[in-house]
Amino acid sequence: MSAISEELRTEQFVLSLRGVLPYVYEHAWQSVLDGTTLTRTALRPGPDGRLRRALRPDARFRLQIVDWRATRAEVQDARLAERLAGESATGLPLDRAPLMCATLIRRSDRNWTFAWRYARELMDRRAGLRVLEEVAETYAVLLRGGTPRGAAAPPAGATATGAARAVGPSGARPVGAVGSRPVGAVAR
Repeated sequence: MSAISEELRTEQFVLSLRGVLPYVYEHAWQSVLDGTTLTRTALRPGPDGRLRRALRPDARFRLQIVDWRATRAEVQDARLAERLAGESATGLPLDRAPLMCATLIRRSDRNWTFAWRYARELMDRRAGLRVLEEVAETYAVLLRGGTPRGAAAPPAGATATGAARAVGPSGARPVGAVGSRPVGAVAR
């Protein structure tokens, strides 16, 4: 496996959310991912051309939050499609951690779009779905004023070790399509 051929291998999830508190949502993501190797893993080519893992101790998950409320819905849809297509075309820089990026887009007073992309070498789709579930559970715990539990076993399929496991029943589930969309697909 070469570094060049692997650069574009990403998994992308696009979710429609309602009534999100953005900084609590970001804290939920950080609670699940920070302190795990999932956010600190980068890849670099070894002498044989195969990708090797490298840990970046200072890497943290960051959620980009943008506000598109001043833009008409059809323009937002076009902008989102363009953004997702651009992200899929550029891939992720495998030599920098984290091997993921996430954006929370405010589309109206109550409606948000969340786009999360990560390198497939970091984890498979099933593990990505588990991370989304853990974030939703952690978000619900935080909304209730609770403290999420610390890191435990990694999600099944994660190739980096140490992903966090959240606690508590999930009271806050994303509205709309939850799951993977092909890279470049648009949530409607």
